Amino acid sequence: MLKALPGGPFDEETALNPLVKEKLQEHWKVDQSWVGQATSYLTSLVQGDLGVSMTRPERTVTEIISQGVANTLTLNALALLFILIGAFVISLVAVRFKDTWVEHLIDQTVIAFLSLPSLFWGPLLIYFFGFYWNVFPVAFLTGPSHYVLPLLTLCLRPLAVLIRLLKNSLNENLQQDYVRTARAKGVKVWNILFHHVLKNSLIPFLSYVGPLIVSLLSGSFLVEVLFAVPGLGTEFISALNDRDYTLIVGLTLFYGALLVLVNSFIDVLIKMADPRLREEA
Repeated sequence: MLKALPGGPFDEETALNPLVKEKLQEHWKVDQSWVGQATSYLTSLVQGDLGVSMTRPERTVTEIISQGVANTLTLNALALLFILIGAFVISLVAVRFKDTWVEHLIDQTVIAFLSLPSLFWGPLLIYFFGFYWNVFPVAFLTGPSHYVLPLLTLCLRPLAVLIRLLKNSLNENLQQDYVRTARAKGVKVWNILFHHVLKNSLIPFLSYVGPLIVSLLSGSFLVEVLFAVPGLGTEFISALNDRDYTLIVGLTLFYGALLVLVNSFIDVLIKMADPRLREEA
């Protein structure tokens, strides 16, 4: 699809000598048909070779991925951890203090986070916390404080979605007969929530975690660019701008394999949480 668009990896602002451009295209086989290029690439892929970057020929695609994967996975793993912990704690507090100012405050905050896209928060956080109050650094990941603003940008909206999802599921289960029985026996509210209601409320919650991880990984592309994080998202955007075909395909394969593994793991967790799904399997 990229090759169907105007331009190419060797179309720079200063036009190359036609002979040099022809030699480059011949070297990278971009003058071949897409069938020939695909066959050549798949042959290398079967041997575990993702090729060499077209704009940085001194580096292989595998080297570029291995260098940036740590920052990307660390950022996304921390974001997922904060979202899951935050959703559990805030949802339980909102349900425990139902119909009080605490629940109303949480509901209003969730609506505010839901009403704005994640990328809106990035420039806003940079302006206030990075320049106006000068509290947190706004670029790179060289220390713990550098993670604060990228994590907030990644977390706020998904956190609000999960809080609303889990809170609704908890409220539905609180209406069940077994909860009324537990209340009649004098079981404390927190014990009902933790030991009776929470596990039964996890199915819709876990079902959303798979798409959430996909959303985090794709959303982190622009967050990495916004905060100058040297990760795979920055490499991917740079490769798209430079038409670095080998790097684009390598990163796409890597993200595809990663998402398949994550979704398979989430499916296993859902079956563990719901005995009915285990019986169907």
